[in-house]
Amino acid sequence: MKCSFVSSCCLLFLGLTTVVQALPTKCLQTVERQSVCPHLLYKKAALPVALLDIDQGEIICICLSDLKGLIRSASSKVERIDQQVTLQRIATDYQLSEQDILKLIRN
Repeated sequence: MKCSFVSSCCLLFLGLTTVVQALPTKCLQTVERQSVCPHLLYKKAALPVALLDIDQGEIICICLSDLKGLIRSASSKVERIDQQVTLQRIATDYQLSEQDILKLIRN
């Protein structure tokens, strides 16, 4: 009896771990990222993201470390250019418009 309880707990823990590990694959982040994102945000998707297989209203993971420059207004011309390049690259990578990327981040 005690052995089956321990086995059940282990299987439950293993199942939960698998689910948690599966979620970051549906993350909006730069494609160059090689390590785990240090600052993740999970929220409802404001619109569908086909490349991540996410429908509107489903949970999407957003790597804020990669997109932090897009959240606030640029204070210099160099920052504005940096933001525009990042926004264009991510929009192209995920086959979305620049407005769609901003909507996912801000809404």
